[in-house]
Amino acid sequence: MAFIEEELKPEIESELPIDSGRRTLFGHSLGGLFALHVLFTRPAAFRTYIAGSPSIHWNERPLREAERQFVSRLERETLNIDLLLAAGELEKSHPSRINANARELAERLSPLAGCGLHVEFKEFEGEGHVSVLPALISRAVRFASRR
Repeated sequence: MAFIEEELKPEIESELPIDSGRRTLFGHSLGGLFALHVLFTRPAAFRTYIAGSPSIHWNERPLREAERQFVSRLERETLNIDLLLAAGELEKSHPSRINANARELAERLSPLAGCGLHVEFKEFEGEGHVSVLPALISRAVRFASRR
């Protein structure tokens, strides 16, 4: 995360006109897990987070603790963050529970809308872990651009 904050963001901002209030972090699979980790530990780093088919199972216990601390923080401090969680329909049958974990996380976080966290879950019909990417990217761009 230090690389993103200290090197990547400043470099991009020096080359392109960036609206810092609309920064988005997108990740799929382990990248989706990373996006959730950043959301929970450094929520102000981005305005919008997109976690597609996040590999929550890979690091579930530490992520749940980070989630608990994040929720506690939100109860004390209002933020303005959008989160899109998504998974392919065909991921329902995978033993890693990618689809179920993403849906359950969305269900746990959705009640925090009053604290400034706006959560959406999208299941992509007929898509698996890899085939979900084109549909997810399309949805992610629209999701991040809506405000």
